[in-house]
Amino acid sequence: MKWIVAPLLLLVCSVLVSSGCSLRSRPSPAVKQPPLAPTAPRSEAPVASTIIPGLTGTKGEAESNPQYVTEEDLLKVVNEFQRAAAKDTYRFPIPKDVTGANVYKATLTRLQDYEAKHPGAYGEILAFTRGRAYEGLQEYEKAIAQYQVVSQSKHALKEEAARAVEILTHFRDLKRAPLTTTTPLDYLKSLDQQITSWQELQKLYPNTTYEALAKEEEERLDQAKVAFLVINRHRIEDGNESVVLAYSQLLAKHKESKYQYRYQVEFGDFYFTLAQEYVAQNDPQGLQFDSSTFEGVGRSALQLYARVAQEDGIIEKLEAKGKLEALEAYMAKVGKLSR
Repeated sequence: MKWIVAPLLLLVCSVLVSSGCSLRSRPSPAVKQPPLAPTAPRSEAPVASTIIPGLTGTKGEAESNPQYVTEEDLLKVVNEFQRAAAKDTYRFPIPKDVTGANVYKATLTRLQDYEAKHPGAYGEILAFTRGRAYEGLQEYEKAIAQYQVVSQSKHALKEEAARAVEILTHFRDLKRAPLTTTTPLDYLKSLDQQITSWQELQKLYPNTTYEALAKEEEERLDQAKVAFLVINRHRIEDGNESVVLAYSQLLAKHKESKYQYRYQVEFGDFYFTLAQEYVAQNDPQGLQFDSSTFEGVGRSALQLYARVAQEDGIIEKLEAKGKLEALEAYMAKVGKLSR
């Protein structure tokens, strides 16, 4: 995930928006990312020595000068944020810091600690960094407030901050837009309208962090649609079929989402529920029970669980494997009763 960066920004803040920059005088190793669409070239940031004096001296000088210590403390915070925050959080899980904590939350905590330790130091940089962290958490109102501090100053980042305020104001207003809840059909139509609006925002900011954020918001609404249909399926005509269709569309639409495997497990859970409901409504030992109907629903769940259980390096693997074994045991038990 790449940030939108104005030309000739200060290096300290450039690290917040580009994974290829560093506060140190030597370049940091490149972070390998999956192939993405090419982005527009941008200007090189000035070297660190022109921004933070404490980085130009020797280790002894940094330790003896309180100002340099202050700058080194800031360097630690922004370097950690730089290391992880450039990821596309639509495609990849929210990045973690070296302690395993959410990097956005951890950065906010560290900035608060830094500000308490060094009151008044680098206020605009702290505000801009907070804005990026809140932005990553989709806390648009809080991000706007931080960016406004910078945009109303004379800092070199004021134009970048002003643009962020403008963009995130659109995000905030759209997310706040009320949904029609008069009838189930009206609610679903209202969801679709907002989904279309998020898709339009994606087109305005291609290959930027804002495109990824808009995709996440669109995905959130698609999830809400599925959840609504699952909860109300007994009140809606052809409710079960509607849920199956909604899950299928969710999986097809968000193939690159970090939640792709979770959706498959949840879809399998729904089929498992349908199998259990069929058994509850039709005694396996009675004449009304149709083994082919039961096994058809069960196999749909088995396929979804097996697909995830075969994947390596994902947190859903063990969950899917356990549910696969449980479903196989359940189907074997019902099969014996139905003979």
